[in-house]
Amino acid sequence: MHYFLVFYLSFFPCYSLFAQQRLAFNEDSLKNVLKSDASERKKISALQDLSDHWLYIDSAKSMDFAQDAFKRSVRLKEPLTLAIAHYYVAGVYMEHYNLSEARRAFEKAKALLETDTSHNAQRYLARVWHNIGAISQREDDTETFLRLLIEKACPILERIGDSLLLANNYYDIGNVFADIKQYDKAYSYFQRAALIFADHHEYADAVNSHLGIVKALLYQEDFSPANRERMQAHLNFAYKQLKDYPQAYPWTNYYVLAGMYQQYVEKNFDRALKNFNEGITFANQRQEAYNRIELLNRKYYLYFENQQYDKAKEMAYRVYNENKAFPLSRNKLISLRNLVNVEEAVGNKAKAFALLKEYLALADTVNEKQTNVKINLIEKKYEDAKKEKEIVSLKAENELNSAALKYNKTMLVFICIVLGCLLILLGLGYLLYRNKQRLAKQQCDLHEEQLQRMQKEQQIRFFNAMLQGQEQERKRLASDLHDGLGGLLSNVKLLLSKNPCVSPEPQAQEQHRIILNKLDVAVNELRRIARNMMPETLLRFGLVTALRDFCEDLERSGINISLQTYGFSLEDDKDRQIMVYRILQELINNAVRHAGANTILVQCIQNDGKVFITVEDDGCGFDTDDQQGKGVGLHNVKNRVAYLNGQLDIQSEKNVGTTINIEFNVNKAYIPTYR
Repeated sequence: MHYFLVFYLSFFPCYSLFAQQRLAFNEDSLKNVLKSDASERKKISALQDLSDHWLYIDSAKSMDFAQDAFKRSVRLKEPLTLAIAHYYVAGVYMEHYNLSEARRAFEKAKALLETDTSHNAQRYLARVWHNIGAISQREDDTETFLRLLIEKACPILERIGDSLLLANNYYDIGNVFADIKQYDKAYSYFQRAALIFADHHEYADAVNSHLGIVKALLYQEDFSPANRERMQAHLNFAYKQLKDYPQAYPWTNYYVLAGMYQQYVEKNFDRALKNFNEGITFANQRQEAYNRIELLNRKYYLYFENQQYDKAKEMAYRVYNENKAFPLSRNKLISLRNLVNVEEAVGNKAKAFALLKEYLALADTVNEKQTNVKINLIEKKYEDAKKEKEIVSLKAENELNSAALKYNKTMLVFICIVLGCLLILLGLGYLLYRNKQRLAKQQCDLHEEQLQRMQKEQQIRFFNAMLQGQEQERKRLASDLHDGLGGLLSNVKLLLSKNPCVSPEPQAQEQHRIILNKLDVAVNELRRIARNMMPETLLRFGLVTALRDFCEDLERSGINISLQTYGFSLEDDKDRQIMVYRILQELINNAVRHAGANTILVQCIQNDGKVFITVEDDGCGFDTDDQQGKGVGLHNVKNRVAYLNGQLDIQSEKNVGTTINIEFNVNKAYIPTYR
C-alpha cells in the first residue's frame, strides 16, 4: 500500500518569495545601517529586511521592525514607500494567520501601487497580488490563488522582465499542481524555476526549486535507476547549498523530502525517521507550526507502513488536533482518513466507523474534480496567451518567406474566399438568431435599469434636500443664537457691569459678582453651541482648519486627541466638506460621550482622487452585531457615507476600543445606496 497522497501543505512564505532572501544573512550590518547617518529610505529597507528575518523566529520582534518601518514611511509622505510599508506589515499578519488584517493591509498597498508605473512599484504590485492569492489558498480557495498567479502576478513580472520573481511564481504554481496530483505539470514548472535560478544559487528559492523536482519525482512513484539518480543529485545539491547556513528556511522542505526518499526509495526506516525528527526540531525553533504538521504526518506514514500502529496512532491524533488551527478542509480529510486507517489497524472498529462517517460528511463538500477542471482551464488560458505572443513575433519572419509561395496562393485564396463566404453566411444567420433572442431580454433589463436609476435619482434629491435643509436650519439657528440671544446676554452683562451693586452689604456685592460670572458662562456656552451647529472656520478657512479647531476644543477639556492629515483638502466642494465635517464630528463625539475614550486618533488621507478616513479610540467598545440599537448617531454617519458613495468599516472590541474606516472617491457623483 502506498501513502503518497499529498498533505496539501502548499505554504507560501511572504519573505521567501518576495524578499528574494539569500541563504546568508548579516543582521549586524543591517543594525549598523540603523545606527549610521544613512538616508531614511535605507533605514526603512533595513528594518523591513530585519522583519523578514525574524518572521518565523520571534513574531513580536518581526512586527516591531515592520511597524517601525511603517511609522518612518508615514513621516516621509511618499506613496510608494508607504505602500511597501503596508506590504511588510501585512506579511507579518499573514504568516501568523491573522488573514483579515493581512488582506486589509495588502489592499491598502495595492491601492497605492496600481497607479504607479515605475519598475519597483510594479514588482511590489506583483508581490501583493501573489500574497492576496496566498491568503485565498489558506482559506481553502486554491483556484483563486492559481488564477491570481497566472492572470495578475506572472504577466506583470513578464512585462517588467523580473525573471527571479517569475521563477518564484513558477515554483508556487508547481506546488499547486503537485497538490492536485498533476505531477507532470508540477515537474515542468519546478524545472522552469530551477533553470532561471541556475545562475543564482545564493537565493533560498534556488534550493526550493530543486527540492520541488524531487517532490514531483517522488509522487510519480517511478523509482527507476535514472529517477533515483536524479532525485539523489537534486537532494545533494540542496544539502551542499544549505550546509553552511543552519538557519535557512529551506531546511524544512529538505528534511521532508530527504525523509520520504529514504522511506520510499531506499527503504531505510531509521534514516527516514532521523530526517523527520530533525525537521520537527527545526520547525519548532522557527515557530513553523504549519510545516511541523507535515513532518508529523510523514512520521505517521512511516510508523504505519512499518506496522508500529501505537506510534502511528499517536502521530495521527497529533496531526488531527494541530490541524484544527488551519482552515484547509482537504488537510482535515487526510487526517480523518489516517485516523480511520489506524483505528481499524489497532482493532477499534467502532471508533474507526465513527471517524469514517465524519470523513464522508466532509468529503461531500470538497469537489476536487471541479477544481481540477477550472485549474486546467486557467493554465490553458495562460498558455494560449503565450502562444499568441509567439505567433505575433513570428509573423514578420513568415512574411519574408511568402514570396516563394505566391504561385500556390491563387487557388488557396479562392478556396479560402469561398469557405469564408460560407462561414460568414452561417455566422450572420447564427448572429441574427441569437440577437432576436437577446433583444427581448435586453429590453426588459433596460426597463428595469431605468426604473432603478429613477428610484436612485429620487432618493438623491430627497436626501440632498434633507441635508441642505438641516444645514440651512443649523446655520440659521447658529446665527440667531449668536447675533440675537448672544447679543442680548452681552448687553445685559454690559449694563450690570456699568451699574455696580447699590447695596454696600458684602452679600449683595457677592451676588452681583456671581451674576456677572454666570452671564460670562452663558455667553461662552451659547457661542460654543452656535459654533458646533455651523463652525465659522469651516466656511471661511476650510475643512482642515475647522477640524483642527474642533479637536483643540476637545483637548482643552482633557481629551487626548491627535489629528493627522495628508493631502486632505476637498477645497472645491463646500457641501462635501460640511458632510465630512459632520461625519467626523459625530464619530468623535460618540467616542467621547458614549465610549468614554481618553485617547482618540483621527487620520485623513487623500490620494489620487480617493479619501481614506480612520477614527480610533481606546474607549469601552461595543458589539458590532447590535448596531441597530445604538441610536440615530451611527445611522446618520452611515447615511452620509452612503451619500458620498463610500464604504464604512467598523471594528470594535469591548474594553479595547473601536476603529472606524471610511473610504470614498472624490471624483464620483453622489449615488447613495440604501439597505
